Amino acid sequence: MLTLRCKKLALWSLLALFIFTLIPLPAQASDYGNTDLLLGSQGTAVIELQRDLNTLGFYTHSIDGSFGPRTEDAVIKFQKSKGLKTDGIVGRITKAALNDAMKTVGSGDYGTRDLILGSQGHAVAQLQKDLSKLGFYTNAVDGEFGPKTQDAVRSFQNSQGLKTDGVVGSITKKALNEALKWIVVPKLASSAKLPSAASISHYNSHEKPVVDAFRAKYNGSPAQALVGRAIWYMEYGYMKYGHTKYASSGYIDCSNFVSLVYKDFGYTITSAAKNYGSVGTKVAGVYAQKIPGKSTYTLVGTEKLKPGDIFTFWNSDAPARTHIGHVAIYMGEINGKPCIINTCSGNPTAIGIVNNFSYWYGESLIEVRRVLPSSAYVAGNKFTDQGPVIPSVYQIKPDKPIILPKGLGTGF
Repeated sequence: MLTLRCKKLALWSLLALFIFTLIPLPAQASDYGNTDLLLGSQGTAVIELQRDLNTLGFYTHSIDGSFGPRTEDAVIKFQKSKGLKTDGIVGRITKAALNDAMKTVGSGDYGTRDLILGSQGHAVAQLQKDLSKLGFYTNAVDGEFGPKTQDAVRSFQNSQGLKTDGVVGSITKKALNEALKWIVVPKLASSAKLPSAASISHYNSHEKPVVDAFRAKYNGSPAQALVGRAIWYMEYGYMKYGHTKYASSGYIDCSNFVSLVYKDFGYTITSAAKNYGSVGTKVAGVYAQKIPGKSTYTLVGTEKLKPGDIFTFWNSDAPARTHIGHVAIYMGEINGKPCIINTCSGNPTAIGIVNNFSYWYGESLIEVRRVLPSSAYVAGNKFTDQGPVIPSVYQIKPDKPIILPKGLGTGF
């Protein structure tokens, strides 16, 4: 989840008002007045003309309502692109051509010119609306490419692994259009509520640094892709803890989670925790050892672990230590600590990351199992991806857009 995500939901409802009150809708016919617009014309009709030419990528200068040489040049370029008489005069035929061109402007249409700090017009408004849909922009949709819009662009670029220059050029435009194709509109349970502020604060201080570090070193191997999918479910799955199937209910437990992630990549694994002792093969030499003179534990043999390995733990319910009661997926050593991703409490959703084996996670560790073949650890190797699973109903109300893995730069 992204920092300040609680504030986003409250602001989304205000964005609609800004969209309709501040920005002319791209699909509407523009009003250029009843007289021809030409060099020396001034007023609101010229402002509308300049905004539309900006949206269409022909005008990149100040929208000031003054029809000067730069506006005339933009009109001539537009006329030339449409095979019209290139006289720089916006008469009846040019007005009709402009309105026809504007009818095609919609989500993902940012004109042909780069959008940069200082850009104005419909293209910028569309950019702001689309960045809002993707959860990167929470301010007014005003058609002004200011510092806040630039920050949103940079955040989006960073999420896609692009150069974070804040410039919306051809590469960033293409990435935006791809991301917009993969937004899921969730169906919510009547009792669904937003994650608590305390849980989001915990996520931002604990999980997010781990995810950021993992993403920064992502190598595209099948094993890391599997871990990435587990992260995607943590950030976009909006899972609530419960012992029913996630696909039909939106609830998840530890073994269902591990099974779900593996199934996305073509592996059939039991969804019953007690049966995980026969899953894959045991990774020898990995165990938790009590520290002499202390009540805490340390994890031994971490150098033998690989991403995707499955940790198994004793059950805690009475009678305890009779069967496997909890399972988790190993992420790798991140920021100097071995990390697992699993169901746990205190997070915005049922999924969280553990990187401390001093207490229960050390004392209760049974063994580690490996399912993935050696080829899964080779960077760039191909893999099957059948997921992710979208539940019939969400038990937790999303506080940001749900973007499918294909709409994200690394897939998570």
